[in-house]
Amino acid sequence: SVAPTQVRFNTADYRKLVQNPPQWPSLDVNPAPRFPPDWDPDLRSYVYLNEFVTRATWPVADLAALRAAALAVGFPMVNLDAQLRVMLDRSPDRDDRFAEILHQHDAEGAISYFLGMLAIDPARHPKTYLLIRVTRRIGELVTMILKNEPDPVGHPGFRLPRPSQFCPAIVPMTDPPMTPAFPAGHALEATLIALALKDAWAAPATGPGRQSRRDMLDYLAFRIGENRIIAGLHFPHDIAAGNAVARPCYPMMLAGPQFAQLVIDARAES
Repeated sequence: SVAPTQVRFNTADYRKLVQNPPQWPSLDVNPAPRFPPDWDPDLRSYVYLNEFVTRATWPVADLAALRAAALAVGFPMVNLDAQLRVMLDRSPDRDDRFAEILHQHDAEGAISYFLGMLAIDPARHPKTYLLIRVTRRIGELVTMILKNEPDPVGHPGFRLPRPSQFCPAIVPMTDPPMTPAFPAGHALEATLIALALKDAWAAPATGPGRQSRRDMLDYLAFRIGENRIIAGLHFPHDIAAGNAVARPCYPMMLAGPQFAQLVIDARAES
């Protein structure tokens, strides 16, 4: 994490009242200070995002593959009535998951569940924390590009409206984001994060009855997506598409040398 900004004061008169110590003949510092390597992880994620989008296969081949993965789950309009019924059937679960859903509504809240599950401390595990931030950043880009895709067959697909715009019985827990519903960004990003953490941290379970980290991470990614259905913000179809896109997307990320090295560095912290 990044330390909060604090206000400090050093008045213009300070240099007039205090002379440099005699051992400071000049302001040259030797050795010269070096900037710490683990600087702001959220902003540094753009370095890895740049690597992702400047590969030879992006955007033509890679984007076509991600688009195909989303469309492979089928078109939402085919079984819209059945999906709305699923959402209505899941709405009673809101009371049990109310606080959880609201906390996961933004990216920070969703990320915190992965940090808590594996006891990841940004200060003690800087590479792993950066890995999560980078993965989420790339997932966000892929999500928004696909949400803006024109539908190839003339039916609401990629630019699908939110469920509450189809059915007045669906009252979302929060105001829906002003983006198309398909594919679901929470599901896509959570699945990508789970894939990255399984790659870096998910050692095989040992001993009888021990649950592997892989199973735990898969379930958390599933639950984050499921919560968006319960909240009335996404069709089940949106979640399935987000999960489907993440799987071919992660190998594309690993094709970047910087990202691949980041995964290796994160393994040393597990």
